[in-house]
Amino acid sequence: KDLLIQIGNGIFAQKGTTFDKRYDKLAKDLYQSELQQLDFVGDEMGSVRFINNWVHNQTHGRIADIVSHISSDTILMIVNTLYFRGLWEEAFQPLATRNRRFFPNGPDGPDSFDIPMMAKSHCMPYYFWQEENVRVVGVPYRQNVTMYIFMPMNSTRELVQSLQSKISAERINDIVTKMKMKSVTLLFPKMHISNSISLKNVLQQLGVYTLFERQDADLYRLLTGLNRAGGEETLDLLDVLQDTKENAIRQLQQQYAECAIVERNGIERGDCLKEHCAWGGQMCVCCVEQADFRRRRRRDTVSGMMASKNESIFVNEMLHKVDLTVNERGTEGGAATATLIDRISSQISFIVNGPFMMVIREETTRLPLFYGNVYNPK
Repeated sequence: KDLLIQIGNGIFAQKGTTFDKRYDKLAKDLYQSELQQLDFVGDEMGSVRFINNWVHNQTHGRIADIVSHISSDTILMIVNTLYFRGLWEEAFQPLATRNRRFFPNGPDGPDSFDIPMMAKSHCMPYYFWQEENVRVVGVPYRQNVTMYIFMPMNSTRELVQSLQSKISAERINDIVTKMKMKSVTLLFPKMHISNSISLKNVLQQLGVYTLFERQDADLYRLLTGLNRAGGEETLDLLDVLQDTKENAIRQLQQQYAECAIVERNGIERGDCLKEHCAWGGQMCVCCVEQADFRRRRRRDTVSGMMASKNESIFVNEMLHKVDLTVNERGTEGGAATATLIDRISSQISFIVNGPFMMVIREETTRLPLFYGNVYNPK
């Protein structure tokens, strides 16, 4: 295939855990998650092997393992993988790849080294972000995916970190809309990038703590759905996430203070998901005019439960590992011509010989698949 994007979501629980049927269905339907029961306590190494084999299969063998140890108090483990393989719209020229100098601390800084640098000349989207003195080039893959390279002039680690602080989804979209097709000669490092991240640490830095704390996490409903008795009607998150017309209407009413709901028949999901519309239960519902409507509010209290917790349920760890290969063809396979490009004259010469920021984006959804800074291509 020219392009393969595969996301893997695995939820692994201590043997004997019974998931709420709605949670089980939502995890599979919305996130294509696999829910597995393992014996973390009695067979730790067997559980480690099972999870690592799952990761190996999800990433077509590119990621060998993601866990090496499971603590005895682990009840629930969530594992996420993202595998990307794509062919360039125009391949780099194999015979033009050669060692060139890379300057991690700027052209005048110390510790420069040689790395294999690919080369090609072709028409590509280009933009000069004058306010930040940053050049941007888009290198298209096939099937509507593009790698965007952001590189400050005389780039250093500090300049790229400063650039990153100014980047947002809106900023990227704005830059992409301003890019113009130019004849570009691009020199770009040949790389294999692999990164492993603890999402637990990341989420805690963003202020999410309760999810990971034994005493405070409230995940019991995921395993044994509880009924509420008495008082004002409350909204259950598992109910809210279900694909129903009622939830689509509720979504609109939460977005707009006053809303009159109408159903639109014969509308496809893609056409429905516009401003003031939502999709649920194979039905498109829209907010077309203002009306006096009292919204139901979700109660913050959890009183009135028919049953009580008999065990603390919390998330012990979230692990995220990615693997990305950048070579002349994009990845494996693909035909390449032996035409040399050294003599081709281009409007723009873009040499990625210092730290840069990289975003690989699916263009239809504008969703970033990979994002990060590269300080050392080795």
